[in-house]
Amino acid sequence: MEYLHKMNRLVYYNRQKEYWSEKELQDIRTEYETKEMTISAIADIHHRTPGSISYKLKNLGLITHSTESRGYLDYKNSDLYKEIVEKGKSSDEKKVNKEVKLKVATNGVPVSTPFREIHEMRNEITDLKKDVKEVLRLINAIYDFESQ
Repeated sequence: MEYLHKMNRLVYYNRQKEYWSEKELQDIRTEYETKEMTISAIADIHHRTPGSISYKLKNLGLITHSTESRGYLDYKNSDLYKEIVEKGKSSDEKKVNKEVKLKVATNGVPVSTPFREIHEMRNEITDLKKDVKEVLRLINAIYDFESQ
């Protein structure tokens, strides 16, 4: 029986940008697989958001998609999730305002930002590589299944 986990406010999850140690990765693996804890309960232990726990479980190969993680639906319907989405919206607005300021110099002439464009392109290429690897993994799985 799954209990409804009361999630903390976003300020509680203060390790969002910190490095993941090997011990921490092993701990979340154990907490999820062996102890069958929800992503919210694991998040509380590690002071990371349930979404980041879910994302890390996916990267570790324990789940195939973040939405499959134990407790994801409860997290998605929580006040914490709403708070994160609202913060993301305000952050996006700040980014747009910053980009507008970058693009227009004091005399109103657009500023060239090739470095930013290169950085964005690198990120897109990285995402494409991940997608291609996932497609290849799925094709190999189908091939292995059919060859049995």
